[in-house]
Formats: sequence, C-alpha cells, structure tokens
Amino acid sequence: MKFFLAPVLLAFATAGVLAEIAKPMQILNLSCMEALVTIGQADLAGVFSFVPERDSHAALADLLVHDKSALKKFLAKAEKDYKLVTGVSVWDHDVLQFALSIYNSSLAQTLPKPGGKIIARINKLAAAPTRTLQEITARRQK
Repeated sequence: MKFFLAPVLLAFATAGVLAEIAKPMQILNLSCMEALVTIGQADLAGVFSFVPERDSHAALADLLVHDKSALKKFLAKAEKDYKLVTGVSVWDHDVLQFALSIYNSSLAQTLPKPGGKIIARINKLAAAPTRTLQEITARRQK
C-alpha cells in the first residue's frame, strides 16, 4: 500500500508547486499603472501583472534605479503630488523607500550613480507624509 501511495503524494506535491508557479496574471493596482504611464513604460504593464501586488513597489524601484530617465520622471510626478497635497501616495512612498534601500545596499556599486541632488529629492519625498490615491486624484481634478 505504501508503494502505491508515494506516487500519489508526489503528484499532489508537484501539482501544488506547479499551481503556485502558474498563477494567472493579476490586475495591476492603479498606482503601479499610473507610475508606468508616468515613466513612459506603459508597455511593461503585462510584465508587472505577473508580479504579486505586495512586491510591485519593489519591482518598480528596481526599474527606476536602473533607468535614470525613468527615475527623474517618477520623481517629477511625486513632487507634483507633494505640492498638491503635501504628501505622496502610500505606494509611491514604498517605491521611494525601496529605491533608497537599494542605493544604500551593496548593489549600489553596480548601478549608475544618481547624483546628490537626486538622492536628496528621493530622501525628501520618502520622508513625506502619505496620502491615499483617492485624495490625490480628487485634488488633481479640482
């Protein structure tokens, strides 16, 4: 009986792993989509749909630290929001915090140097109060 049970258990274990790997695409949260449009990378929405929502801010931060132009565009949007509502969205805040953690890690040696002014801008925005995306979009429409 044990010999017949082993292949069945192995099949169930394998099916569980495969189910985890082959999860369907997710719907992107609006903050992620807005950020991708802002940096001119809306075509990456399909790729980001495979990233779990809880990790999407980290994925965008990684993209930003590798692309200086995208980082500048993202910072400009965050600064615009900051001026509008004296804060940034929770998701943008998480992106900025993660970007800072990358720049403060050993990975920073492998990245293009952002410059002191850009780091200062990131620090300022990462320390800003957070607002909901609903608050920010409501103020944008006024």
